[in-house]
Amino acid sequence: MHETCKSCGTVFEVNQSILSQNIQWLKCGVCDEKWAITSTSKENLTENNVENEDKTEKVKQELASIKSIVEDKSKILAKKPNPVLDQKNKTVAEIASELSLSKLNENNKNKIKKTENLKDKNEIKKINILPYSAITLSLTFFLAIFFRSTLLSYSFFYFPNHTQTYIENINSLFAKIDLPILADTKNLNLTNFIAKVQEKEIRFTGVIKNISKRPMLVPRIKILGVREDRKIIMEKILILEDKIIFPNSQISFNKLVSANIQNQKENISVKATLLEQVFEY
Repeated sequence: MHETCKSCGTVFEVNQSILSQNIQWLKCGVCDEKWAITSTSKENLTENNVENEDKTEKVKQELASIKSIVEDKSKILAKKPNPVLDQKNKTVAEIASELSLSKLNENNKNKIKKTENLKDKNEIKKINILPYSAITLSLTFFLAIFFRSTLLSYSFFYFPNHTQTYIENINSLFAKIDLPILADTKNLNLTNFIAKVQEKEIRFTGVIKNISKRPMLVPRIKILGVREDRKIIMEKILILEDKIIFPNSQISFNKLVSANIQNQKENISVKATLLEQVFEY
């Protein structure tokens, strides 16, 4: 706003913000002349004051609305739980109890997970074990049948009385399925075999050697008496009392057998053979 001195004509620029309704006179800084504020300046001043008042009212209204919004928000936030503030307000004992409870819960969860994992593993093992167990049992059964003679020899070696009690039942069982119990004649040698005629009896003596490193079942001995014309006049099977021959060992036998030989002066050759089949069917 510009004001002109009435005396010297100096033009002044007046800031309207410093003017108010109480200021009625202006003083010249050059000639010290005073003059009244013009009506236009007053009108401008009143208009500015009105505008300022309107602005201040608007500002007050905006501040009031902002304040109400902030209060509403603060009330809503106050209703909601604030974990940070709650944690600050808690005592040391409460915090310690909460930590212990959380640890217990974690331990319980870990135990439940471990038990569930163990159950799953056990179920998987059961599922996996079933076919393997069936295969193992079937293989054991077939191997026991295939190596029946070897198993019986070791059974006589370690459990002679027990095996002797059940050997007849075992033999009858294998006879039903047409699987005889055999002696390993490849590792057995018959030596020093002698046959002596004593009136109506013949005495057979000899030695059976086991050249292997495992026990062997004692075989039966088949004896044939053949004349010069190749006629068989005697056929006997010797069953020895011994059941096994120990590894790298031997047994001797001395058996007296009755024989009906009419002419003892005949030239008779006697042959002895080890039979693979241990028991008769």
